[in-house]
This record gives sequence, structure tokens and C-alpha cells, in this order.
Amino acid sequence: MNVSSRDLVAKKMAQLIRAGATLTSYTCPVCGTPLLKLKTGEYYCANCDRPVVIVRSDAEEKEVMIRYGLMDIRNTLYERLVMINNELKETKDIDRINELVRSMVLILEAYDKITQIINQEPTKTEGTKSEKK
Repeated sequence: MNVSSRDLVAKKMAQLIRAGATLTSYTCPVCGTPLLKLKTGEYYCANCDRPVVIVRSDAEEKEVMIRYGLMDIRNTLYERLVMINNELKETKDIDRINELVRSMVLILEAYDKITQIINQEPTKTEGTKSEKK
């Protein structure tokens, strides 16, 4: 990291602190920059410009990875819904419309189920482990 990018990161961190974030003793597992804890409770790396999840055990790490994987699947399902919707707007063939609507219903059911799983409270795990991303 050169001097100017370090200055930018320091300025960004200062802005976030003025906005209510607090500096923590944790560091980003990717770049080593001290993490900020935002008012929302999320940990944030100003250098990588992204949230960081702190885990205390292998089980908790696995749960976080599953949750983020499900969020990725849910995003893909949403993208497919948009694609189907765009085709639906152009389609005049009633059989194709029926097929597209059936596909939308199945995708919406899967989307809803994944959202329910994502929103479940994670199980509590014990142990100590350094931070993970």
C-alpha cells in the first residue's frame, strides 16, 4: 500500500469514527488493517471496503460460510426471476407463458425457503478462534 492509499484509508476510517464507528483490536484477515465496528454492529475493513465476519470456532465459521453461500444462491434466483420476467414481457405464446409462470413459482418458493433459512438465528457455539473472513 503506498502513502496516498494509506492516507485515503485513514481518512475513511476517521469519517466512520466520526459517524459513530469504533476502532477494534481485530485486524482484517486479508490486509491486516484494524477493523472498525459500525453502529450496526458489523465489523468493517476500510482498506478492503467490505464487512468482515468475526468467528470464534470452526463450527461458527462453517455456519457463516453456509449463510453466505445461501445468500449467493438467493441472488442467483433473483437474477433468474428478472430474466424470466423479461422474457414473459415479450412472449405471446400461451404455452411458453405457462411454462415461464411455473418456473417463476418454483423459483419464488425456493427463494422464500432460502430466505427463511438465512433469517434463522445461528446456533451458539463455544470456543476460541482467531478471526476469519
